[in-house]
Amino acid sequence: MNRQKSHLKAGAILLLLMLSVVSADVVCAQSARSRGMGGAFIGLSDDESATYYNPAGLSQIQGREASLQVKVNERDIFDWNSVAFTGHIYEDQVEDKFSITDYLEHNILEEPLPRRPKYSYGVSYTEDSRSEEFGKLVGGEYLGVRRDVKDLQLAFGTRFPIARRMLAREQLYGGIKFRIMTVDRYIKSLQQHVKKDTQSMGVGLMYHYNDRVTGGLTVDNLVENIDGTGERNGVSLNLGAAVEITRGTTISADAVNITNSDRTTDQQYRLGVEKKFIENDFTMRMGTHNGSLTLGFGMNILPHVRMDYAYYDGEVIREHYVGAHVTFD
Repeated sequence: MNRQKSHLKAGAILLLLMLSVVSADVVCAQSARSRGMGGAFIGLSDDESATYYNPAGLSQIQGREASLQVKVNERDIFDWNSVAFTGHIYEDQVEDKFSITDYLEHNILEEPLPRRPKYSYGVSYTEDSRSEEFGKLVGGEYLGVRRDVKDLQLAFGTRFPIARRMLAREQLYGGIKFRIMTVDRYIKSLQQHVKKDTQSMGVGLMYHYNDRVTGGLTVDNLVENIDGTGERNGVSLNLGAAVEITRGTTISADAVNITNSDRTTDQQYRLGVEKKFIENDFTMRMGTHNGSLTLGFGMNILPHVRMDYAYYDGEVIREHYVGAHVTFD
């Protein structure tokens, strides 16, 4: 009975949050999976897109993973493609020592991990091209502008040792991310190209309270250089959390740029739900990104290959994305 009440309460909170945020035209996300969840991934970050969202999440991944993501509709006015990969350097084989806690964890509560990552790394590369026709549709900063973005991100993560209580599941992860981005804008009214090269560094933390509750924190633009001039954008502080409310059902929520810093990403509120079915072979997703609806699903077509789809219900442009996700070991 108490469990049913807690589930109803979590559902009510989710609905209120989805109705309380304001509308936006453009969603920023790195994969079809995260897009289907409204981009709420900072506190989850359990696949290769952690390179983009929270580098600390890389070390909670088992095995190597790679993905290809593509926007499939109206590519002549808005073209978006991304690839990502993550891998690990594993811990050496530890000496076997008898421990009541380890015995209970490995033999009663869960399967032991075959290998535990010591250091993890990830890389993602994204190309985003928007034509003058896109600017006519959405207006604002895009009006009369053709924009091409090339975005390379490198990330590294590790697990920090923390004091553990008996049967506790607490884990603390940390990470660092380097970003190299080139933005090439053609301004039609001036008939000129404006090119901006940016190099920046950010950091991230992820805390596992237990198997069901995780939290994430990232700081973007902690160190930044634009065009070699030393100019800086504002530092952005971002928070995220994820809760598995029932087996296979996870709710995640993000708040981006909570300090409302100038000259950086606008404040964003993201909320997402992911529900796994049929022994995790099929997954449904739903979310909101500043009030705009997102939907998606994923399906395992082979033991190590998953296909994802996401839909973003923008006020001007509806976007459709597909992704292929591969796990190697």
